[in-house]
Amino acid sequence: RVALTAAVGALLVVAGCTHRQPPVSATYRYPTSNPSWQPMSLEEAMRLIDDRPGWEGEYPPIVIPRHPAEKYLKDVTIVLDPGHGASDGKTDPTYKRGPTREREDDMNLRVGLLLHRLLKDAGANVILTRDRDMLLDLPARSEIANTAPRPDGGTGADLFISIHHNAVNNPHANYTSVWYHGEVDDAEAAIDAALPIAHRLGQAMRTDVAKTSPILSDQLMYGTGFGVLRGCNMPAILLECSFYTHPQEEQRLRDAGYNLREAYAVYVGLCEWAYGGRPTQAMPEANLQARPGFLVLQTVLQNGLPDWWGKDRNRILQSTIQVTVDGRRVDHTFDPVTRQLRVDVPIEANQPGAVTADRFELTIKFANMFKHHNHPQRFEVSLDRQNMTASLRPLRVKQAVPPATQPK
Repeated sequence: RVALTAAVGALLVVAGCTHRQPPVSATYRYPTSNPSWQPMSLEEAMRLIDDRPGWEGEYPPIVIPRHPAEKYLKDVTIVLDPGHGASDGKTDPTYKRGPTREREDDMNLRVGLLLHRLLKDAGANVILTRDRDMLLDLPARSEIANTAPRPDGGTGADLFISIHHNAVNNPHANYTSVWYHGEVDDAEAAIDAALPIAHRLGQAMRTDVAKTSPILSDQLMYGTGFGVLRGCNMPAILLECSFYTHPQEEQRLRDAGYNLREAYAVYVGLCEWAYGGRPTQAMPEANLQARPGFLVLQTVLQNGLPDWWGKDRNRILQSTIQVTVDGRRVDHTFDPVTRQLRVDVPIEANQPGAVTADRFELTIKFANMFKHHNHPQRFEVSLDRQNMTASLRPLRVKQAVPPATQPK
């Protein structure tokens, strides 16, 4: 008891708080409800609402049960990128360090290693860009994701996550943000993963939730976005879990138990992401002979959901289906029973809206009932008009283009 009191007192001195609080890695008991033994009365439940703690500085016990939906992460290929490393080769003793010189590199690595363990135990195919303090440039990190071996024998990760902690010249700032690449319309699948992670991180770390948007475009920082996200062929996000320039937060981030809170929050967010399915579609088939003067494209949309009760019903939001050719919307037909999508693209010059080029970009977009979006969405179509054949190949996630003018 004496040791525990001393530990709590020491934490209060470090954190500068005026009220008592347990260490951030402590495990202690909150009131629980166990109806099979002695149900909690309504009055007792109301008193718990009366005595709710504040949001910031109050940390519940570290309890990390296996999420039942982790089974949907099995064989999903996820590349984790603990940001920076070896202080990026800089000699400045203050570079990427907090007020008491704690290194962001170390925080990022601890979270990455803990998250790697949680996801590995869930059955995911997890790859770290670094597992120690080392130099690694941005293109190398993206390339690890682009060439990651998959359990199905293919290459390329399903999701890339770069783990960081933020800094600003303001010791009071401390919020969570998750960043996607480019425009929202080009990052739908990445945003599907970003949102639950952002919410779970803010909840676990008790950061200044609702201070700003939990998800942000990397073009708010740089015209071409973050290099590590720009280089990825798949949905990719960057986490700024909290601010190590916040004095109390820096001290919390020294604690591996606190880092486990971060890692577990990301793990839970990923379980929820996987639970909502990862839609895709069969590789579209192209036919120049099915209808004279038209390129007929057909594919089967896949909602990415398990064979739950109700699997025979349509679970694709038909209002979200959109097909474009070189950025121009084209008509389509969709059969909700077979889930077959068909597009008839006019290719003769005398037809309204005809495609006269022999190579063009096709995009297919849709969302399932959880509003999770398909990937891949972009394809390059090549026509051989003389031999009446056509071919398609998937294209990488679209890279951001700097805006002509910056918003004021």
